[in-house]
This record gives sequence, C-alpha cells and structure tokens, in this order.
Amino acid sequence: MRKSIGHRIGPTAALALLCLILFYGCASAPGTVGGTVACSEDEYTAYPDVISQLLPDYTIKRTGNNDFAWPAQGTVTEVCDAQAIPALEAGLAEYWYPQYLAAVVIAADRGRTDAELCRWHDLASAGVRIGFNDKDNLLITAMAYGLEGEAFTLRGAVKLLAGLQAKGLLARGSYDAPLVICYDYQAAALGMEIIIPQEGTLAFVKGLLSNQPLDFAGDADACIAAAGLRPASAADYEGADRVKDYDHLNTVYRDIDRAVRRNVLRTRLYSSADGREHLMLALLYILLVTIWTATVIRRVMHTGVRYPAILLGVLLLGWAVLRLMKYQVPDDGTLNRYLWYGYYLFQPALPLVLLWLAWSVDQPEGRVKPPKWFALPAAATGALIALVFTNDLHNWVFRFDLSQPKWYSDYSHAFGYYVVLAVCIILVLAVIAILLIKGARNPRKIGFVLPLGLCALLAAWGVAFILRIPLAWESDSAVVIGLLALLSVETALYTGMIPANTRHRQLFAHSSLAMQIADSNGNVVYTSARCLSRHNEDALLFSTPIAGGHILWQEDIAALNRLHREVEAQAHRLTATNALLTKESEVKRAIEEERVRSQLLLQLEAEVAGNIGRLLDMIDNRESAARITLLLCYTKRRCNLFFRGLETQLLPPDELTICIDELAELAGHANVRIVTAGQIKTPMPLRRATLLYDFFYSAVDWAVTEGLGVLASLDSGRGTVSIRLLTSAGARPFQAEESLAAAIASAGGTLALKDLDDAAGIILSFPETGGEADG
Repeated sequence: MRKSIGHRIGPTAALALLCLILFYGCASAPGTVGGTVACSEDEYTAYPDVISQLLPDYTIKRTGNNDFAWPAQGTVTEVCDAQAIPALEAGLAEYWYPQYLAAVVIAADRGRTDAELCRWHDLASAGVRIGFNDKDNLLITAMAYGLEGEAFTLRGAVKLLAGLQAKGLLARGSYDAPLVICYDYQAAALGMEIIIPQEGTLAFVKGLLSNQPLDFAGDADACIAAAGLRPASAADYEGADRVKDYDHLNTVYRDIDRAVRRNVLRTRLYSSADGREHLMLALLYILLVTIWTATVIRRVMHTGVRYPAILLGVLLLGWAVLRLMKYQVPDDGTLNRYLWYGYYLFQPALPLVLLWLAWSVDQPEGRVKPPKWFALPAAATGALIALVFTNDLHNWVFRFDLSQPKWYSDYSHAFGYYVVLAVCIILVLAVIAILLIKGARNPRKIGFVLPLGLCALLAAWGVAFILRIPLAWESDSAVVIGLLALLSVETALYTGMIPANTRHRQLFAHSSLAMQIADSNGNVVYTSARCLSRHNEDALLFSTPIAGGHILWQEDIAALNRLHREVEAQAHRLTATNALLTKESEVKRAIEEERVRSQLLLQLEAEVAGNIGRLLDMIDNRESAARITLLLCYTKRRCNLFFRGLETQLLPPDELTICIDELAELAGHANVRIVTAGQIKTPMPLRRATLLYDFFYSAVDWAVTEGLGVLASLDSGRGTVSIRLLTSAGARPFQAEESLAAAIASAGGTLALKDLDDAAGIILSFPETGGEADG
C-alpha cells in the first residue's frame, strides 16, 4: 500500500508539471511572430496611431503589462528609457528606439479650481480631488525625485499620497478630477494647464524595445510631433530632468507597489504586496512545507495517519508552486486563468484530507483506507473541482467577459463559488466535530484547545472571505489556508492528538526500565540510560518484534524474588506452627474428652446412686427377685434416658410407652398384674418423660410390695399429658418419695391421690407446654 501510493504521487506530479509547461508554451506563443507591437493602455496618447503609420505591417496590441519577455518572443514593446537601458545591458533585447518625451507634471483644470500650485506639497492644501493612476509607478518615482533629489527614496512621495488618501482627495485611476498627476502629453490631451513643480520632476524617454531591427515608414519625429507628442530630441522643460542613475531608479521602483498598497491605500497589510514579496513568500512557504512534510515522515509512527499528513504536505506544496507560476504568467492569458482555477483544485481538497486525518487518529495501526462514507464528501469535492474548471462554459463560479481586454479585473462571484466555500467550511466543521467526539475519551482534553481553535479559525476565515472582510479578503488565500491547515496538524502532533515519536529518544533516555529498540540488522536505534543485563537472576529480559526491527526491555524482579523468599520462609514458619497447633489441639481434645467422660460418669453416678443403694438394701434384706429385677430394669432404662437427654430435648411417645410396658411385664413375674391402656400422641420433653417413668416405677414397686393389681392409663389431650393408675382399695396408701414429689412440682406437674369406694386412684399430669422442663 505504501509503495503503491508513493509510486503514484511522483509520476502524477511530474505529468501535471509537464502538461502545465507545455500549456504555458502554447498559450504564450504570439499570434503573429515578429509582427506585433505591444503599446501601453493609455487612452490619452496618440502613440499607437503613430506606430500604425511608422510600422504599417505590424499589429498593435494594447496591454497594461509590458513584459521584458515579450521581445524574446518577437513582440516589439513600448517602454521608457528607465526600463530599456537596463534591458539592453542585461541582454534581454538588442534594439532600443527612443521616440518621444513624457514628463511627469501636475495638470490643472482651471475651470474647476483656481488653487495656486507651484510645488508638489501644494497638492495637500489644494482642497480638491486629485486624479492619480496608481498603476503607473513612474509617476511616483518622478514625485520622489522632485521631493528628495537624486538619492531619492519613497518616503516623501508616499507620505504625500497617504495624506491625500486619508483626506479622501486621491482619485485613483481617474483623469476626471480638477487636478491630475500625469504625463505632459496626457495633460495636453485633456486640455488642462501643465504645471512643472518647483522641486523638480522627471522626464522619461519612451520608445520601442525589440530584438529585431525596425524599418520605420516615414519621418518618426515628424509623425510624433504631428500627433501632439514631443519627440525625444526636443528640449526638456525647465525643472524636468532626465534619469541619470537607472540602477537607483529601478531599485526604488521595485518597492513602489508594496509602499503604495500598504502605506497609501492601506491594503495588503497581511499578505505579500508586490511581485518580489510574492516570490519570497512562496519560496519561504515552499521551504517550510517541504521541511514539515519531511519531518512528518520521521515523526508520525501511525501508518494510517502518516499518509494523509504527507498528502496534506504535497497539496500545500502543489498549491504554492501553482501560486508561484501564476504570478509569472500574464494576467490576460488563458494559462493564467486556468492556473487561477487550479487554486480550487487544492482549496476543497485540503479540508477533505484534514477530514481523513481526523478520522485516522484513533484507528488501528494497519487501517489506512478511508471509510465508505468518505466517498460522499470526496465525490462532492470532485464535482465542485470539475465545476470550477468548466467555468468558461457556464460562468456558474466566476462571472467575466473574455471578450474584454481586462476581464480579469472586472469579475464577480456566482453561486458556485459560494457553494465551494460552503462545502470547505462544512468539511472543516466536520473535522472539528470528529476531533471533539474523539477528544471526549482522551484524558488530556486541555491539549485539544489549540488544534480545534485553529480549525475553527480556518472555518471563520472562510466565512470572512465570503463576506469580503478586509482582514480575510486582502490576505493570500493559498498561504493563509495552507498555514492554518499545517498549524492545525502540527499542534495536533504536539499535543498528542496524532500519535508521534518525536520524543522517543528522551523517553528512552529517562526511562526507569532498561530497554532498547534495534533495527532488523540488530543495530541499536534507541536505548535507555540503564544497560540491559543478560545474566541477572533479579531481571527478566523480554523481546517483541516491531516494524523494521524489535524491542528489548528488562524488568527488575528483585523485589519479587525477595517477596518470594519471604513467602517461602513464612510458609515454613506457618507449617511448623500448624504442626504445633495440631498437636496442641489433639492434646486439648483428649483432655476435654477425658473431662467430659468424667463429668458424664459423675452425672450418671448421681443419677443411679440412689438406685444402687436401694438395690444393695434389697439384696441385704433378701427381697424378692422380682423387685430386684424390676429395679435393675428401671436403672437400665433410666441410664438410657440419661444418655438420650444428651442427644435431644424431646422423647418420641412410643419410646415412653415401651419403657412403661416393660415394667408392667416384669411386674407379672411377681404375680402382680398391671394392665396399661391408652397412649401419648405427641413427643414430650425428656425431663417430663423421665419423671413420668420415675413415677410409674415407684407405683409399680409399691404395687408389687402390696400385691395389688394396677390399671394404668396413658392420655394426652385437652392441654395435658397424664398417667392414671387405678388400684384396689384397702391397701396401704401410695406415698411418693419427697425428691420425686419435689421434682414433679418443679417441672409443673400435678400428683393427685383419690380414694374411691372400692378403689384408689393416682394421677400424674403435666401441661403439654410451659414449665421448667420446656426450657
């Protein structure tokens, strides 16, 4: 892609330059070689008529630009001695024919003014309009000579004319004024009084400059005198001197256009004012753009940005060269007109390239081709350029009449011109919008102010140029637009909006990392102050290929290695500590298990101590085996309930029923019949279930001792859980132990004894909820 673009630009530019040179050669060729006389455009002289008589075979051509190049092309040219003598000395022509005198005078229309005029300075106090042909610089040299003498400068004449212009008395290009600064023959043709200023003036000798000998038909002096002109051999006016130092006059002459435009007319204040400044400004501008374009190739590292930036430089150079060529071509030629049209080949293209550049700022490295939507402004720009170059066919951009000799000085803008400028302004505004959108994501937003401001200034300049505001209208459009575009891109490079590598060397030199960039041959291009070390256990060396070479950098991992060693040491310490803690935990767990075991044994011993004592008493008293078996069963179940209480707070109702049925069955071995009925339907607190079981054993043991039958009924409902015992009457009344009665009372239970007619009832009941046992 890069190679193809470079190969296209060079041949295209060369072809365009060749066509331009050929076109210029064709356009500059005179219509009749050796048969044309170029006379000045002066309506108050009969000299063209005299030449028609003296050179009847020549065609008369009136022009305001008597160029020294014309004699080389075979055209005979009317010039004055101040121009002819230096041309002969420089070899620009071979023959000089002096023919008539032209003294610079003050012409007064006495029918319109009676002002006393003797000196040049009297013009300032005359108080009337003064006609002055500001296109003829010889008039100013004559005024300067009269005001300052032979070593004259332009200060006196310019100051006088500037004063008249400031008062509004200077009528530029007009001969219809009470006073006129002109040649003597013009004053005679106007019928005005001729005044030779006392300070002095210059009388020029005018004639023909040619590269071929001229054969005049008739007496030249007689024909000139008959036409009202003074022959070159005539006596000079008193006070009207001939030019003695042509070099000095021509040196001063070069500065007249600039001095008059800036100091008298107050124009061209912001651009080049004469041909010499045009040339110097063009050369400086071309040099500046060339250097900038060359540096862009080196500074811009983003490929997608480099192409539009380089194309921008090429366009600016092309416009500057075109501008330079235009100032070397006669104003009334076809080539000059198309060079003028050529301005609009570059003017719309510059905003288009800026738009491409703005789009490319944040694109990936390999993306160079503009997006698809770019075809729309490109097509519009191409259509506008075609519209300008075909203006001769329709006059839709510029309106002028080519049949007029000075068509270039009398033209106006058509709608197409404003469309071109409007499209340029719209493209610049689009550039600003894109940069604003992309700048919103950039943390360095303050850096966007200057590039965006320059883009906005470029758009504002376009609007001011359309409105013909003097600051913009009198400036050089090619230079102003080019400089603003160049400054916009340069500030974008400087502020970082466009990625550049201008400070890579400083970046590497001050980098805290040890790194290098080497080319494809291994030669180091950039390096940091720290050297790379290939044998260092506290550093890692990295390498990554890049375009044209590779980058090496080294990262210091000493702190990471130190941290790694500290982590390893800490891990070892933690492992030893964990082993110690594990052993300590095992010892503590063993001790705790032993303590809990001892505590459980003590609690179990406290629970069954009374039963063991009773069992021993029964054995000593030789109680029946049934009672002893009953006590052993009770003790066993009581231990079960104790361990069950360590696991849960509620006892399923069927387990309590099993325990009660077991005691009732064992009572049968003592020939005591105990019948159980009913059931408990809901789980109950283990403490209450234990008390119910304790109560039932006491009742069963009492029944075995007394030899009574017992009917036991279990019941739950209506908010209570109860066990009811019914025995035959006449036996010793049931008496619960004090400890059992106290435990029942503390658990919220109620123990009731009822004496019936033929039976006795014992009832133990607990509420289904509440009480100490629920806690």
